[in-house]
Amino acid sequence: MFAAASQPPVYASPGQPERALSSQPVALIVNVNARRGAQALSEATTLLRSRGVAVRPLATADQAQADAALRSEVQRGAAYVVVGGGDGTLSHAAGLLVGSRTALGVLPLGTGNTFARSVGVPLSLWDAARIIAGGRQARVDVGRVVMGGAGSPTTEQVFLNSVGLGYSAEIARQLGGETKRRLGLLAWPVVGSQVMFGHRPLDLDLSLDLEFSRDLNLSAGEPGQQALRRVRSHQLLIANGRYVAGPLKVAPDAAVDDHRLDILSFGTTSLASASAAALRWALGRGGAALAARQLRIRSRRGPVWVSVDGEVSRCAELELSVQPSALSVLVPDGFEGSEV
Repeated sequence: MFAAASQPPVYASPGQPERALSSQPVALIVNVNARRGAQALSEATTLLRSRGVAVRPLATADQAQADAALRSEVQRGAAYVVVGGGDGTLSHAAGLLVGSRTALGVLPLGTGNTFARSVGVPLSLWDAARIIAGGRQARVDVGRVVMGGAGSPTTEQVFLNSVGLGYSAEIARQLGGETKRRLGLLAWPVVGSQVMFGHRPLDLDLSLDLEFSRDLNLSAGEPGQQALRRVRSHQLLIANGRYVAGPLKVAPDAAVDDHRLDILSFGTTSLASASAAALRWALGRGGAALAARQLRIRSRRGPVWVSVDGEVSRCAELELSVQPSALSVLVPDGFEGSEV
């Protein structure tokens, strides 16, 4: 059903990341119309220059300007580029940097800063600048999702953190920028309580090339084989990194460089079951039940809401895969994806 997964390239071990060296000024790209944008651009420029980094600050007003700046850096073969923003901004930037020689420097300016956590980048500008100035890089995985079906247009995009179907996607759809700015991480439970009681459970068919399973209810058996499963739940989550929704770990051994997608289904069709499963997971008492390199999902009830690193759309069919070691990122010395 799927093309054979590509073999991960050979690269420096996570404990001994390579150094990204630049003989030219480094582009620092920040949308000044975003939350904390203008202030962060000024502060980060000062911090990086104080650490000996020749920074070229680029104030962008929209996504098109940021895309043009990123493409220019890739075309000139820049060693790395620093992008300031939240998870959606970083995910979009990754789509332009994947497969290139240009590494991504992460300046966390979002609400959850999930990807920054997965690559060990501290959330303060001061400490993030220290990591960027260190110039250490490692290669991490990215996810790729193709969405369509039931008359929906086919779209394809990269994700760094996760793809959510059901409850989390409904929350993301209703989570406005002003609410996130005002409440921060508390915005999720506040909006979630409003979404919960009117939410309709998912009814999905999953087809995956199984890497491992903690679930005994699969209709096909062994790791490395195709497995089929019907999922009836309020929430399905497919994660590339170690964290989702800010500080929540996908599973104890999940990592952004483990060459797999972790798959979580929360409870059954009852809200009580879904809530109990989500609470156990949030408390560290549960985790990903399945892992795969490739996965297909079909909704039996037609199009459903899907959130790809916070970007929400509707579709009836998805095909997801992991691209091993596809993106270079600036990380702390001694970075280990399963220990951050």
